[in-house]
Amino acid sequence: MPKLPRPYYGLYAPCENYLDLEPMQDDKTVLKNPHKGWYWHYIDNGYGRPAYRKEHPAGDYLEDFPGLNHLYLRFDWGDIEKEEGKYDWSYIDQIMNEWGAKGYRFSFRICTYECAASPESILYATPKWVYEAGANKFEFENGCIEPDYGDPVFLEKLENFMREYGRKFNNDPRVEFVDIGTFGTWGEGHTVWSTNKIHPEEVICKHILLHAKYFPDKYILLNDDMIGHREVCPEEEKQRIMEYAKTLGCGARDDSICVAMYCEKFGYDTIRSPRFFDQLAENAPVDIEFEHYHSVLQNPKAWREGLPFIDSLRRTKATYAGFHGYPRPWLEKFPALTEYVANRLGYWFFIEGLRITPLQSGCSNVIGVYFTNRGFSHCYQDYKCRIRLCSADSDKQLVYTFDAESVDCRRWMPNETVCEQIRLDLRNTKPGTYLLELGLFENDTPILLGMQPEYYDNGWYQLTQIEVL
Repeated sequence: MPKLPRPYYGLYAPCENYLDLEPMQDDKTVLKNPHKGWYWHYIDNGYGRPAYRKEHPAGDYLEDFPGLNHLYLRFDWGDIEKEEGKYDWSYIDQIMNEWGAKGYRFSFRICTYECAASPESILYATPKWVYEAGANKFEFENGCIEPDYGDPVFLEKLENFMREYGRKFNNDPRVEFVDIGTFGTWGEGHTVWSTNKIHPEEVICKHILLHAKYFPDKYILLNDDMIGHREVCPEEEKQRIMEYAKTLGCGARDDSICVAMYCEKFGYDTIRSPRFFDQLAENAPVDIEFEHYHSVLQNPKAWREGLPFIDSLRRTKATYAGFHGYPRPWLEKFPALTEYVANRLGYWFFIEGLRITPLQSGCSNVIGVYFTNRGFSHCYQDYKCRIRLCSADSDKQLVYTFDAESVDCRRWMPNETVCEQIRLDLRNTKPGTYLLELGLFENDTPILLGMQPEYYDNGWYQLTQIEVL
């Protein structure tokens, strides 16, 4: 057993009987925890545009990429439903089965318009049969076809698809989130590279509702462009859209941090609408995507050694981050940045210390555990905290486990220390010397803390030796 710290009564102790556990902390090791971290933008603008995934050699599952949590799959309605009522998910199933077997999760965006009619891009992101059924459309000189996002025929057919989309994935535990992509160019929530049309408020809200309605058990993320591109609209209207999304529990997403134009027009972090993220981060995770990084590197004002990117993650309280690009070149160029961001995305929990004295058998006792969250965001999952007392005499093999029902890690805000008062019912606990251990769990999956590995054993952190009198 590793040497455990002794009680500390120094100048900075927050209370009497404080056991300082800072010497046990580890802020260097990259932890791989669920529901946070990096992702790879694997399908980029539909099946027909292989983009960066074509560079990926078979069998390389990027298991050395620090904190890589999931694959982001951005594909088109027309990839799936080429004939009305006939849904082909085979390519998505293939990806999810292959990568899911390696522990990866997935997030989705379904798009209805691509702005490039190249051999690699799908012309009918909205299936051709939708237009043949009478849906209004806009055609451009380059051959692209954009739907009228508020057309009743379009919305009727889209809702039928969304119903199937939700039936397929709403209950799939491998899916981290779904972002609202059925409106706008590349599903980004704007109409640049198309009509530049500002659609009515009710159209935007309809697309939000279609996602919330058919994915009631998943986090739904709203792109900031769905409000930000409405620059000519009254502020009250934009606020109503955001409040509507907030009411439906939406989180937030930004598609392109460090775009050249944003670097010139907005702040150092290149975020256009920071208060948008402030409000929606209360509900659900924030997802931030880096620009095509090969383009950013050509613009010194955009890259700046990655500092604006880190600033954007901190400012938006990001839980997930990704980029357009094949991950290997990124990791080779920026290993230190990748590690730094991996731990800080989402939650990152430490135990600072304990308020504890010898415990009394035959009754309830209360101990204080000081937790700090050093991540960019709070946690959105209700992980269960448990305390275990294990007899220090290995011959006795006495183990008592307690669920700390009062502890809610979702309350641990970034850069804050919280003292949780944990009640231990020791009415049936025999006197003796025990190891006090603590663990956080999602069902049976341990949540790793920023503590040195020598104190960790199969989900439990050995914190101190304690007497039960």
